[in-house]
Amino acid sequence: MERVGRRFRSCIGLPGIAAVFVVLVSSALQWHHVYAQQPGGLVVGYYQNNGLCDADVEGIVTSTVQQAMQSDSTVPAGLLRLLFHDCWVEGCDGSILIDPTASNPNPEKTANPNLTVRGYDVIDQAKSALEQACPQTVSCADIVALAARDSVILTGLSNQGLTLDMPTGRLDGFVSSAAEANSQLVSSQSTAEQLTQQFAQQGFSQDEMITLSGAHTIGVAHCNEVTGRLYNFPGSPNGVDPTLDPIYAAQLQAQCSPNPDPSTTVDLDPITPFVMDNNYYRNGVTNRAVLASDTAIFEDFQTQFASNLNSDDDLFWEQKFGDALVHLSTLNLKSVNDGEVRTNCRMVN
Repeated sequence: MERVGRRFRSCIGLPGIAAVFVVLVSSALQWHHVYAQQPGGLVVGYYQNNGLCDADVEGIVTSTVQQAMQSDSTVPAGLLRLLFHDCWVEGCDGSILIDPTASNPNPEKTANPNLTVRGYDVIDQAKSALEQACPQTVSCADIVALAARDSVILTGLSNQGLTLDMPTGRLDGFVSSAAEANSQLVSSQSTAEQLTQQFAQQGFSQDEMITLSGAHTIGVAHCNEVTGRLYNFPGSPNGVDPTLDPIYAAQLQAQCSPNPDPSTTVDLDPITPFVMDNNYYRNGVTNRAVLASDTAIFEDFQTQFASNLNSDDDLFWEQKFGDALVHLSTLNLKSVNDGEVRTNCRMVN
């Protein structure tokens, strides 16, 4: 995918655009076959293939996510965000799940960007069921990855007839630091250039950054992340960010007061807020992206072309998203020297 990202940034004129499109489609069509096996020992069907558990590990996680969705339609967005925030700091090792203790009063989940992260209870429920089926076998990090996989499949990718093979075999980490999370997690105020650099530091191409940003097609934003664009925006005669569609800005103002309650939220996608589709891009190209960092992707010259491609073809984006999500789930994996399988996801053994 790095080659695709470079082609995005360098293409000029119709011949270049056509060449990029062919490369992207060729890459996307490999979605079912890429990532059959991953570095660090990850492999699709890890527990079954290695005879570690007779129970259906992935089925237990899927059932848990489905049950949670029945009572709360926002669960998938929470679980998808949980994977992002876990993997971005210390790698995909379940470090975000660790509760404060006397020896570590400030783990990742206490960091400012993580105070609104949800889904811990769903992971706990899946872990409890798996501990009964296969004690001390399935890592919490794998549960987080599988739950995120189920979240995108159950909210829309399956509607396109797509399936997503998520490799497993991760280990849980020992280290969890709020300071690291505060310094490393991506800000909703980032520019396109900053996003590109931050994702590149984690090994992602610019196209993968744009693709993964489409996760904002489900879920919500807290009003305190949005009010800066709605009231007293610097240099704006009416106080509204001029990159926002005026009608949409008025709708957001009706939902978010100048001094909103911290719990007040708005849908990231006002059209299909619970469906995994490419409306994030359709909204973005019409100046209806909620977060400043999302708007930046659609306003920046280098990222406009990829964003427009994703807005034109839902299946094309969904195929790319599957690849990028699995890539995300393989960041900085732990080895037997610095990892374990926790019996309780909220604390190290």
